[in-house]
Amino acid sequence: MPLIDEVQRVCERLASTGWRDLLLLHGLDIQARPLADELNKALSIDRTIKGFEDFSLQGSRGIESGHPARSLLYHALASPNVTEGAGAKPLAEFPTAAELETLLNYVYGVRPPSVAQLQALAGADATLGLVVFALEYRPQPGTTHRQHADLCFSRTGIARVGTAPVRYDAQLRGFSPFVQNQPQAMRVMPARFSAFIAVQQKGGVGPGWQSGDDELNFWLPLHKVFNGTECIDGLDVDLKLEAFHVNDKLRQFHIRRGLDADWFEPDLSKAPFVLTDNLAEWGDSSVFGAGLNVPVPRARLVEPAWFNEKLVSFKVPPGADFGGYIINKRHQLQGDGLIRDLNKEPDVDAIVSAGNYQALHFIDFTAEGWVKPICPALSAHIPIIVVAYSILSAPDFYPGCGQAALIEWDQQQAFPERIWYVSLQALSGRRLAGNPQLPGEYFVAEDKGITALVSQLLLGVGAATVGTSASAERPSWLPDHAAGTFSPGWEISTDGGFRPTFLCGYNLGSPFTEDVRICSAAGGYWPAVTPDSARTFEPWSAKPTVIPLPDSENGQTGQPSWDGETGPRLVMAGGRQVVECTAYTYSDYTNRGLAGQLSLSVTGQTSREEYQRRILAMHSAYIAVGATTRQLQGEWAVLSFVPIVRSDSALAKAESAVRKRLGGDVDFFKIYRYGAISTPSDFTRRHVEILEMVELFIGAKNLLINRNNKGWQIRTRD
Repeated sequence: MPLIDEVQRVCERLASTGWRDLLLLHGLDIQARPLADELNKALSIDRTIKGFEDFSLQGSRGIESGHPARSLLYHALASPNVTEGAGAKPLAEFPTAAELETLLNYVYGVRPPSVAQLQALAGADATLGLVVFALEYRPQPGTTHRQHADLCFSRTGIARVGTAPVRYDAQLRGFSPFVQNQPQAMRVMPARFSAFIAVQQKGGVGPGWQSGDDELNFWLPLHKVFNGTECIDGLDVDLKLEAFHVNDKLRQFHIRRGLDADWFEPDLSKAPFVLTDNLAEWGDSSVFGAGLNVPVPRARLVEPAWFNEKLVSFKVPPGADFGGYIINKRHQLQGDGLIRDLNKEPDVDAIVSAGNYQALHFIDFTAEGWVKPICPALSAHIPIIVVAYSILSAPDFYPGCGQAALIEWDQQQAFPERIWYVSLQALSGRRLAGNPQLPGEYFVAEDKGITALVSQLLLGVGAATVGTSASAERPSWLPDHAAGTFSPGWEISTDGGFRPTFLCGYNLGSPFTEDVRICSAAGGYWPAVTPDSARTFEPWSAKPTVIPLPDSENGQTGQPSWDGETGPRLVMAGGRQVVECTAYTYSDYTNRGLAGQLSLSVTGQTSREEYQRRILAMHSAYIAVGATTRQLQGEWAVLSFVPIVRSDSALAKAESAVRKRLGGDVDFFKIYRYGAISTPSDFTRRHVEILEMVELFIGAKNLLINRNNKGWQIRTRD
C-alpha cells in the first residue's frame, strides 16, 4: 500500500475525534482529497495554540519532505504537549505508535531522494554510513539545539527490565511503567531504534556538547531508511534490524578471580554465567511500528542461578574482597542444598568477613549489546554500517525526571557548595567507546561519541520559537535521561577502573539490586536521579539526605515502600524517646527483588518540578537549623517529610501562631540532630539518640520553625 494511503487511514480514524477541527485552526484539512496536495500546501500556523508554541518557525506545511520538525501534521500527532482540540477541549483519541511510525516514514518518503542527492547534501567528500540510532520526538526544552520541537538521536538506546508486559500510553506518545492496581509490578520499558543514512562529522557546540568534542567524530542522521520503493529513489529497500544482547556478569566475575575461581570453561560460556537468550525481542510492528526493542518481562527481577538443575554458588574467601566487584554474598548454599539467609544472623558482617562458605549466585536480566542494520539494496551504495549500543537496564524509579535536566537545573541554583558528594553526570555526557569485546567487534576505541545526543543534519535549524513549551514528563530511552558511569553505575558501567576505556555491563552489581541498595542509601553521595533512602537507615554523617523520600514512599504511612523497607519512627527505649531505624547492614534489596517488593508506583509519579522542589526544601531545612555546610548537615537526620495540602490542621495551627500564611506549595519536615547509635534486642534495627528535634513548614518564600518544641517562629526562606 502506498504510504499516502496509510497516512490517509490514520487521518480518517482521528478526524472525527477532534483532530480535524484542531488542524483546521492552522488551515490544514486532514479530510481533504487528494490528501497529498493538502499536506503540501502553505499554511498559516497559529503558534499560540497549546502544544504548537514550539513548532519550528521554518515549518509551513502539513508535511515538509525530509523534515519532521517542520511538518505540522507530524508535530501535532507526535508531540506529547498536543492534548487539546479546538476550544481547548481535551482530545479523546491519539495516534498509535505504529501510526506515528507510518507518518514519519511518509515525511522521509514523500519525495524520496537518491543516494547521490544525499551525498550532495552531506558534501561531496563526506563519509556516509548506514547507522542505527535510538530516536525520540521531543518538545523544545529537551532537544539538542533548544530552538523548537525536534527529533533527538543517539547511538545508544536504553530499555529497562520489568515484571509486566510493555504498554503504550497514546496521550504521552510514549510508554508507561505502571500496572494499575499492582503497585509492586513494573512494566518493561522499550527503546526505539531506526536506521538512517548518516554523515560523519566532527562535534559542535550547544547543549550537551563539551570541550574536546570538536576533535571527535559523530554520526548525524540524514534520511530514515524503511522498507519499500518510497524510501530511496530507484531502490526497493528491504531493511532488517538484528539485535544481540548479553549478560556475562557471572562469567567475568569468575574469570577475574583467576586461580581462586570456582567455575571454568567450557561451563563459564554457558547459562547462567552467560545469558543471551530470551532477554529482549522486537515488538509487534503492526502495533508499535518497526524497531521497538522490548525486554522480556519476568516474574521476578532477580532469580537464583541454576546450572544442570543445581543451584550455583561461589566460595567467599576470608575478607570477602573481590577487587571492588559488587556481588550478593548474603545467601549461604549449604551442603544439604538448603539456603541460609545470613541477613537473619546477628553477626552477618563477621560471617561474611570470615568467609570460607559457598554463597548463592543470583542472576538478573539486564544486558548490553548492539542493534545492527542489514540492507542489501543499500550495501553496494553505502558499504559502511554502524551499529547502535543497546542497554537493557535496571528500572528507573523516577521515569519523568531526566539526569541531564537535573544537571542544568543544579547549575542554575548556584548553591554555596556542591550538594552532591561528586559531580553530576549524564550518560549522554560521557565520551567512551562501546564494549569492543561484544561479538562482532563492532565497537572500537576511537568511536567515543556513541552516547551523545545529536540532531538531524540540517542546513540551518532556524530561529528559536517565540512561545515557551513544557518539557515532556515521560520516560525516555535516550542517554540524557540516564546516569553517568560511577562506582560502578546504574544503567551501565565501564572497564578500566579510574581510567575507563569503554562502556560495559559486566562491572555492574550482580544482581543489579546490589547497585540499587548502595546507590540509594548513599544519600547525596550518589549524584543521580535515584531514590534517596539515606533517612530509612541509621544516620551516616558523610552522606546526609539530599532528596528526601516522603513518608508515603518509604513505608511510614502503611503504604508499600519503594524498596520494601520501613522508614524511621519514634519509640520509647530505656525511658526516653529515640528514633528507630532499619539497620543498613541487614537490608538486602536482592531479597526484596526476590519477594517482588521493589516498587515505582509512587516514586514514578514524581514530576521533574516536584523532584527539584524537594531538593530545595531539604536544603532550606538544613539552612534553617544552621547546617550550612555538608559536614554540619551530616549531624542531622530526617524523621518525617510530608508534602502538605492546604487543609492540614497542623499547618493551620502553626500559621495562626505566627499570624502569617505561607504561600505556594508547603512541605513539612521533622528533623533531628542525633547522638549515639545503639542496637536494641532486635538486631535488625538501630536506636538513634535525639539531641534536638525541629519541626518546619517550608513555603515558597517563608518557613515556620519550631525548635525543641519552644513555639513556632517565621523566617524568610534561604
